[in-house]
Amino acid sequence: MIPISDPTPNNVILFPKTEKFYEDELMKLLRSEQYKEALEILTFLLQFPNVDASKSDQWEALRHWLLTMFPETMFSSSVTEEEDSEEESALLRQYIQDKSASDDGAFVLKLQTMLQEGSLEEQVSALEQLAFIEQPEVSQYVKTWLCERPRHPHLQFKALQTLKQMGEHGLIEFPKNGRTVLVEIDETPLTAEDFPLRIRDMIRRVGDISEISQPDFVYFATQTWQEFLAYAYGTSIYTELLRAEESAVDVWASALHAILQDKLFGTVDRDELLETYGIVDAMTLQWKRAHNVLTAFVKQFSPDPG
Repeated sequence: MIPISDPTPNNVILFPKTEKFYEDELMKLLRSEQYKEALEILTFLLQFPNVDASKSDQWEALRHWLLTMFPETMFSSSVTEEEDSEEESALLRQYIQDKSASDDGAFVLKLQTMLQEGSLEEQVSALEQLAFIEQPEVSQYVKTWLCERPRHPHLQFKALQTLKQMGEHGLIEFPKNGRTVLVEIDETPLTAEDFPLRIRDMIRRVGDISEISQPDFVYFATQTWQEFLAYAYGTSIYTELLRAEESAVDVWASALHAILQDKLFGTVDRDELLETYGIVDAMTLQWKRAHNVLTAFVKQFSPDPG
């Protein structure tokens, strides 16, 4: 089992499928120039004593390169990052608006084609760029695209965010997870902090539990939780989360922790984990319900990294 309270990973084995999962995430971060997050993963991986020496040397060399080439990763400021992000967003908006207004619709058509025919990543990119184009026919195109047939839940949620950024209002109905859902565009969260406090507390609880023994665990838990919220948004599952009582924070947090710990490390001591989160007998049925819902989501949209 993976200890919950042991502050060091000296007695923890890094399973091959877990190692591959972390390395895949590392490559994604490097390709997207998220060097601070990449450095955090490398620092975490280098704590494991039983990793093959050549692999450990590679990680150490990459970590040294990041620190040499991008020393700001050690001294990043959240305020500066927020200001830079706002400035970049404003510049991107201006660029896209100028581009869409100067080429007789060729740029918009390119984005629409990408939305229809591109990969998941390309479709997300198309939606993110279309969000900056303030033209009624473009927002109508996104609405039609969203409603005409089932899409990946992540794309559906991104489309709702795009419509909200475009200034659209009102209800919209579209097929999702085998059913038809009705969503108020104005209520769509644009950032993680826009979700209701109780839903945010669920992932924060995972961080509180794992920050000592598994400091990077919450990174993957957060990624999975955000994907799950996109999957659940507009459905009865999300309504259940909205109406959840305070005790549900520990229920959903521990269910997510159990699933990811088993997925990443190949084993989980469920009894110890439930005790750590304070899950008592009266909460067992609620916990099994949350665990089943999350398990179904992970199997469908987050396949085993091994």
